Amino acid sequence: MSAARRAFARAALGVAAFILYGSLVPFHFRALTRDGAGRAFRAALAAGVTIESRSDAIVNVLLGVPLGFALLGLVSADRQWPRPKVALFGLLVLPACVLFSAAVEFAQLFTESRVCSASDVAAQALGAAAGVAVWVLCGQALTDRARAVWDRADVNAAGRVLIAYLALVAFTQTLPFDVSASPADLYRKVRDGGVVFRPFSEFDGMSDADRWRHTAKLAKLAGLYFPIGLLAARLKGRIEAWSVVRVALAAVALGVCLEALQLVVKSRTPSVTDALVGAFAACAGWYAGRVHHEGLAVPFAVSWGIVWLAGMTPITQPPAGAPRLEVPRAFDWVPGLPLETGEPLNALEEVLTKLVLFGLLGVMVAAWRLPPRTRRGPGGSVRTAAAIAVALGLLTAGLIENGQRWYETHTPCITDVLLGGCGAGIGVVVAGLLRERRGARPRVAPQRPTVAPAPGA
Repeated sequence: MSAARRAFARAALGVAAFILYGSLVPFHFRALTRDGAGRAFRAALAAGVTIESRSDAIVNVLLGVPLGFALLGLVSADRQWPRPKVALFGLLVLPACVLFSAAVEFAQLFTESRVCSASDVAAQALGAAAGVAVWVLCGQALTDRARAVWDRADVNAAGRVLIAYLALVAFTQTLPFDVSASPADLYRKVRDGGVVFRPFSEFDGMSDADRWRHTAKLAKLAGLYFPIGLLAARLKGRIEAWSVVRVALAAVALGVCLEALQLVVKSRTPSVTDALVGAFAACAGWYAGRVHHEGLAVPFAVSWGIVWLAGMTPITQPPAGAPRLEVPRAFDWVPGLPLETGEPLNALEEVLTKLVLFGLLGVMVAAWRLPPRTRRGPGGSVRTAAAIAVALGLLTAGLIENGQRWYETHTPCITDVLLGGCGAGIGVVVAGLLRERRGARPRVAPQRPTVAPAPGA
């Protein structure tokens, strides 16, 4: 299987998982017999297709488009088939998309807040047909163009990692995906104060506890944006010659774009404050990457460690003056439980954010243990640095969680400790990958020119 078809296979699985997850969230199930489910499903199909909400119909069509496109790409990418043959396989892909949509709708019968509808099956089938048509017309050309863009990414892999990380940040910033495509909902959201245009106005009238929680939210956001600047500092080409002003403008534009994605997410509040904090953090990451491009000496590693701990303080600690328990709470040793929130997608955001935050700790360890060859020779191995980072992440997260046993504001559990060690290890692995790619090109020793012997010698 070619690399393109493997990519389309992952994309198809991801889209299918997203459709299934979005259709069953918030996972409040009910008991239903097999006969009862069968009768209800037949009744839903017999009701026919009726468009009760145009926005829901549009969303379902949009969900079907990438599924049809990815499935046909999985089958026909890089095979150099003629267009009629590709269209024939597209006709074979469509029934699979319809069956999947019908299965998802059938599963909704077992949920309390979801409604099984033939209209959703028809809308997703229409979207899948549109995705198949797009692939038949220009799918291979789009694949070739995307591959060319990917291949032109920075030779030390920083460009590729940056693209993937931007997708991760956009993913976390749009959770829990309670999307509304209605222009009326967007208008009401802007009219009713669902968008904050005045910087830092959220702090007006807040209590000390609310101000501390909002500071923690901004600290998490800064931690998500900081790696963007670190990766951008390693890019080559024209971006490498950008001035501070251009970097700042690009960071602000990125923050505004990511906040704009939240306009269609009901539970999110786009804010100018978030855009500015994210832009500042990205610029700080870019500055750190440029200043410490040869690695971190021990004093600098300790200094950045103090900055990291200061940023983690509002995230992990209660506000000043919070009541302290007389008896510490029991530590939960079951991985994955208890979740800090009852909603799975909100819990997923917490998990991803903590991995990134502790990943920064791993990046600091990598910058200390894996300096480039221009400064200290080959440096330490990635395995050694990863072991140090995992141990440091587990220790730090363990101390943080143990301190939370005396307060009601956080849930002390082994899950966060494991996330700390895992995130720190991932940070070392990613940083080590970037450094290995940069130094992968072998250096050829210059050869002495051969001199022909003089005549008569």
